Amino acid sequence: MLDLASPAWEKLQGPYGFSDRVPALIQHIQHDYFSEEKEELYWELLYHQNTIYPCTYAAVPYLVEIALKTKRPDILLDIFVTCGIFEANNPNAPQVDLPLEFLREQTQLEPDTIQEIYREYHRAIQSLSKLTEALFQSVQSEEQAGEKRYVLAADAAFRGDKDIASMLLTYLEGDEYVIVCPTCDTSLYLWPDEEKSCLYAYEEDPVSHGIAKPFAINPNSQTSTQDTRYQALFRQVCEIDEPLLLAHLPYLAGEMNCCSCDSPMLIWTELLSEF
Repeated sequence: MLDLASPAWEKLQGPYGFSDRVPALIQHIQHDYFSEEKEELYWELLYHQNTIYPCTYAAVPYLVEIALKTKRPDILLDIFVTCGIFEANNPNAPQVDLPLEFLREQTQLEPDTIQEIYREYHRAIQSLSKLTEALFQSVQSEEQAGEKRYVLAADAAFRGDKDIASMLLTYLEGDEYVIVCPTCDTSLYLWPDEEKSCLYAYEEDPVSHGIAKPFAINPNSQTSTQDTRYQALFRQVCEIDEPLLLAHLPYLAGEMNCCSCDSPMLIWTELLSEF
């Protein structure tokens, strides 16, 4: 890991310039995790406006070290989910030499240093991903669907399914899904019925436009859907016991005709294409 005393931190960019404050905040949360400093570190310096930065890659190994050492499930869960959000927004492949963020920010570090920072980041993510089953078990009894979707999203990101991760993070509550017709480019809104057991499609957002005509979606079962990534998510949703998402998944893998141009479309394909 990049030594917290290294002058390289002064050359690692974040959203507001260089990251010389990051090491002190890391040291603080090592001793007092749930604090205002954690919020500043995570959501102002390491991740800002759905973007990660060079300093994020250098900081994550320290966060994972905290997760692997802690005996508190709440700290482990928080780091697992947070790093999952970071990884969902990582546009680079695991074996890339120079991550795009370093090129974007024109970081003044030697290529060998940058490569080692990214290798350490990737090793840390791999270590965290091995805890997925334990995290699944720990949130099975949670009543909040959003908490379970965070864990599912983090796991998807760690496995490389970043489009699925981003979809789950975007639709945490399962109240609405949005797709775009590939034929006429119209935005279509998928909303659950009153019992939230099935989804209907609308040409206009039914909340913004009041009463709107619902269009039926033909659901597909897990066995009839050939997408292996969908099948893997379906099995995990069953394992983690998230009934709302479990009810919606057959519709998200379903078929429908566009509400506007009547062209046939596969919802799962168009849903993920947005990410």
